[in-house]
Amino acid sequence: MVNNEELFKFSLNNPEPIIDDFYLKKGNLIISQNPNDPTTLMKRNFNLLESISAYNFAKKNKNQVTAKKAIETIIEIVKGKDINYSEFVSFWPVVDISYSLFEKMEKADQLKIIKNIVEKYIELRHNLYSVYNYSPTTLQVGKDAKAHKENGNLGAYKISKILNSAGFVNADSDTVKQFTSVGNKKYIETDKKGKRLFKDLIIYYKLKFLWSRSKEKKMPDFLIKDGKNIFIVEHKHMKECGGGQDKQINEIISFISFSERNQEIHYVSFLDGIYFNLFTKDNLNECKVRNQLNSIKKSLKNNKQNYFLNTAGFKKLFNVWR
Repeated sequence: MVNNEELFKFSLNNPEPIIDDFYLKKGNLIISQNPNDPTTLMKRNFNLLESISAYNFAKKNKNQVTAKKAIETIIEIVKGKDINYSEFVSFWPVVDISYSLFEKMEKADQLKIIKNIVEKYIELRHNLYSVYNYSPTTLQVGKDAKAHKENGNLGAYKISKILNSAGFVNADSDTVKQFTSVGNKKYIETDKKGKRLFKDLIIYYKLKFLWSRSKEKKMPDFLIKDGKNIFIVEHKHMKECGGGQDKQINEIISFISFSERNQEIHYVSFLDGIYFNLFTKDNLNECKVRNQLNSIKKSLKNNKQNYFLNTAGFKKLFNVWR
């Protein structure tokens, strides 16, 4: 096996890219490229803005029937797909109202709350936005601003692609007997479809897996079989430090501080994203990075069968480094 400290140094010498293609979001357009051919969402948002204007006009003229009809129309529109990217719904946090709260309300309460929001929106935003001219591009900007929520399983997808390119096959549906006796290069997604098999393999390999006990039975992300060697992988994608990020980095560092008697069982911490590059800097005082680096080195020294890697190191471990 590759020396774990040398492989960590290799990772440090081959830092993470600023932009990782695996984490590029789809960025699908929700507005049309031709203003004369609007999408359904663009039409609905136009109707939403027209209804807000209609309510404003009706209220000024004390036309309660038209005002009520405008509010009912607004409610129906805001229940539609992707309308949360509109200027109007984006305003809701200003008045301390969440979309999820609105959805749970009875219709009568929805009528009341929307009426109050519309009036505040007219007072604080609508007239101002009208002066600058509303633009459908706001819908696209709203969607792009929330692209970070599309991460989903991109990390798992990345790991699977790397393993597939090295000749490994997904074995989530295997039995213990199939996994252990058929094929030398396999992997399972231990926190997803392969969770049941992973639990059975813990028993089969007689693993203590103490890390999971210390983390309220948290599952790792992958289990990889490469011949007789078994790699249990915990993956994190991180870009910056502070807040909850510190907890995540400490979690992935602690992962490699555990070991099994069987030296063919390896715990692998796979950290990608530009946070990893902080370990390569000369000044390591910021964000407790120096202490984190020392903890990594200590764990690698004390647990020779474990690994702490970035993308380059992970690829090299499984023979796909170019």
